Amino acid sequence: MDISCFNLVVGVFMNKRTKSIFLFMLFAFFGNSHASIVTVNGTNVAFSYDDALLDLFGAPTVAGDQLFFTPTEFTAKALGTTGFDIKNSTINIRATALNGGTIDTVSLTERGDYISKGDSSYVEAGGQLRVTDLNVPLDEVTDAITLTTPVGKQGTFLPTQNWQAFADANVAGFGTSSVNITIENILVALSNAFGELGFIEKKGVVLGVSVLPFDNITPVPLPASIWLFGTALFGLLSYSKRINFI
Repeated sequence: MDISCFNLVVGVFMNKRTKSIFLFMLFAFFGNSHASIVTVNGTNVAFSYDDALLDLFGAPTVAGDQLFFTPTEFTAKALGTTGFDIKNSTINIRATALNGGTIDTVSLTERGDYISKGDSSYVEAGGQLRVTDLNVPLDEVTDAITLTTPVGKQGTFLPTQNWQAFADANVAGFGTSSVNITIENILVALSNAFGELGFIEKKGVVLGVSVLPFDNITPVPLPASIWLFGTALFGLLSYSKRINFI
């Protein structure tokens, strides 16, 4: 049935206002059917993400309280006089503490390999880790994704060299059980001359979330004045009982 026939049938049984509401609900239902929110439980954390928005990261697996991504097409490369090549991808993940705990820290480890051959060749990996309190969205912590050691030049195209980068965010001060984690990744490759090559690839991303248990709440000590007040009140009650007894 084409759209014109569908509208004709619907128009016979519905007035204009009812028809508009019906069509809105129909298209909203089928439009949302394409989105797929996936939730996987770790030991102390539940991770939720839209599997249609994972882009170059690919689908993760969970182990303990960590998500593992193994990208296969997250690559930047420049050969000869190509110039710059930049690849970037950003994902959002919701982390929720289980069993009444609160989120303590969020850490990120990334790995891959690279080739940088030639005087003007250049490769780099970077980006940003951003953690936002879902109960107070204005509260957030960011940290740059930084290589542990700078990439170096090579005399030959092979073998490839390994790289690793880190970022972490301490959000214990939020006292929240649910955060949104944004991982922004950028790969850059540069080559400006014949015989040069800039190549860098991301092969692994590990997102870890640690949780403070519910019973890890530090008790707030009562001020000395409270104890003095309690002692005085106890004495007053004892005196009152003695008066009533007499």
